[in-house]
Amino acid sequence: MEDRYQSTIYIWDRRVLHISRFPDIAEHRLGAAALIIGLDGTFSVLETETENWRECRTALIPPGCVHENQFGGTAAAILHIEPESIDYMNITGSMPHGDWQVMYDHIDEENLIQLINKIHDEAPSVNDAKNLIKQVIYGTGYDYENEEKIDPRIRKVLDMIRAEPSASYSMEELAEVVNLSPTRFIHLFKEQTGVPIRRFRQWVRMKTVITYVADGSSLTDAALDAGFTDSAHFSRAFRNMFGITPSSVFNRSQTMRYFVEE
Repeated sequence: MEDRYQSTIYIWDRRVLHISRFPDIAEHRLGAAALIIGLDGTFSVLETETENWRECRTALIPPGCVHENQFGGTAAAILHIEPESIDYMNITGSMPHGDWQVMYDHIDEENLIQLINKIHDEAPSVNDAKNLIKQVIYGTGYDYENEEKIDPRIRKVLDMIRAEPSASYSMEELAEVVNLSPTRFIHLFKEQTGVPIRRFRQWVRMKTVITYVADGSSLTDAALDAGFTDSAHFSRAFRNMFGITPSSVFNRSQTMRYFVEE
């Protein structure tokens, strides 16, 4: 019997949606927040600091949280959200339960599952899918265009990194751009985004790799063009951030559907 679920990735400016059947995922630390939605069953999350597994259909993983996932082949959607965005703040308000850092049990869980299944089954354009994702995050009738509440100095640095993912700016260079001491800059960046600048830069590079692969590049060329020094460097960083190997996602024997916002 043919599997209903086909691996699918949507990439927008501040969000990435990955729908697939996922294996169990080893300990890792994301560079962005992630809303995980079990589409045809439950999955389990282990926060490393609690040592307690929790079974659920929806979980919100904060940026930088060390955790593991047990999917066991369950179909799920992982919506990666830029850590400084109002997306993250809004979803946080819709997740009523939590033991430590991870939050569980979205208040509109069944509707979320239906919306993500609609995106998977209908494969809408990247813009139409974006509007559906806004419903996932905000419901209806919300002013999506509100600006994030973030220090403008950190916003300037985030925009610099996004504009040139392969650039390896030093901490001193970035601090100088926003007229801060390196120590104060490092502290303020983590305070505003929830992750160290090095991890955020790797997250942006990961998104860039996916975009290049979607455009036809080989995984090796995409990694080099995005700023990784070599394939081994990319593989280590990928496993550290996502808990699985790049080959388990970009397996050429699978048909991956890519949708990338221009």
